[in-house]
Amino acid sequence: MKLTLAASRLLVLKTAWLETLVLTGILPAVGYEVNAADPFYLNNRFPWLMLAPLLISLRYGFIFGMSSAVSLISVLALGRYLDWPIVPVFPVERAVGMILITMIAAEFQDISRQKLQQLQHKYHYLKLRMDEFSRTYHVLKGSHSLLEQQAGNHKKSMRNVLLDLQRQVLSLAKNDGEPLSGIGDPILNLFSEYGSILTASLYAVSEDRKINSHPAACLGKPPALWPANRLIKEALKTGHVTSIQTFDEEMEHEILVVIPLIDVFQRIWGVVIVNEMSMFALQKNTLDLLSLLGGHIGDLIKRRAGGNLLDQDVELEFECELRRTLEEVRSFEVAAAMVVSIVNSEALYDALMSIFRAECRGLDKVLTFRDNLGRQVIIQLLPLTDENGLKGFLSRLNLRDVLDKKTSLTSFEEDKAFQILDSNVAIYSWILSDKHSPEKVLSKIEQLCQHDISIHRNGDYSHAGFPA
Repeated sequence: MKLTLAASRLLVLKTAWLETLVLTGILPAVGYEVNAADPFYLNNRFPWLMLAPLLISLRYGFIFGMSSAVSLISVLALGRYLDWPIVPVFPVERAVGMILITMIAAEFQDISRQKLQQLQHKYHYLKLRMDEFSRTYHVLKGSHSLLEQQAGNHKKSMRNVLLDLQRQVLSLAKNDGEPLSGIGDPILNLFSEYGSILTASLYAVSEDRKINSHPAACLGKPPALWPANRLIKEALKTGHVTSIQTFDEEMEHEILVVIPLIDVFQRIWGVVIVNEMSMFALQKNTLDLLSLLGGHIGDLIKRRAGGNLLDQDVELEFECELRRTLEEVRSFEVAAAMVVSIVNSEALYDALMSIFRAECRGLDKVLTFRDNLGRQVIIQLLPLTDENGLKGFLSRLNLRDVLDKKTSLTSFEEDKAFQILDSNVAIYSWILSDKHSPEKVLSKIEQLCQHDISIHRNGDYSHAGFPA
């Protein structure tokens, strides 16, 4: 690159000096052809000899123009010194004028050249930025196209997909010793859709965390299992999703991600070994999503392996869902909410239950029981629900149509639970955080059940003072 630039500059210099010599010599030659007695145009009214240094100065600058002017003046001075007939007198005025014209023209050329260089620098800078913008635009365009493709492939929301998988898993009979039988393909299809996984395999894991050598299902054509792989060992040891990003050194055996299917009681029912996936999907957000799906699927497999005994024990099922929700809140920073309603009146209880059932979503869990005071208690667990979602849920209930018109509907305050309170019903709600534990939440519900709401009358409503 440097050699090419130097050669180009040398060629420009050669051309400039050659044009200077030719133009400086061609004017006296033309003058000699026109009038051999006056080749330097000394007897003409117009100083034609000045054209050579003027044009050269305007084209190449001061050095070349002054070289031409000095050459012509030197020839005139030499002719006068040698008493040439063609130079009877030395034209002092024309010599001085030639030098001045050359200097002025060279000054204009320098100014125009500086402006041209500034414009060239600006052009190169803008061209560089334009090239950077063009590359960035094409990257964003490709990323946007990929997002559109992924969004188009997601015909259902993740909530609906989990519900479909739940119905499919729990509809199958209990399989003694083979909890993954018949559900491997739907599980891999779910991971493929939401994790951009191209090649993967599903292996069953025993209770002592020993992996089965034969896959329960395959997506694509994955390679044979290598149990000694560090990613597999780490996933079975910790129960967490592991990937090639977990270790600094290069991993072997073509395994990118290992996803354990683990329930809330830390039992690993199987592992999904990913061998090929989209490059854009191998990031923390996607791995967190895969871990979240693995936890939900692990809970479903436990329910299936137990012959759906959890469905018969409603309280145990609710506790499992609460543990899973709190685990997701702690691990993946997702939002969840809890709503507790205490009702004195049977008529109000029936009205509220009909409203709650109408607004209940697929993953929401509801538990009802009677407390020690004989009141009906309705507990609603709302996974994947933030503060705005909770406010929207409560506003959709239209509780003013059911409760007394004068009932006070209080709003969120710092360290307080949202409350709707009158003499027959109290509704408390709060956002679950990573500081909550299942025991703390259940203890809070027990504390709410001990609060006597019958002392509140219409027009006299206040916070019970329970921290959220």
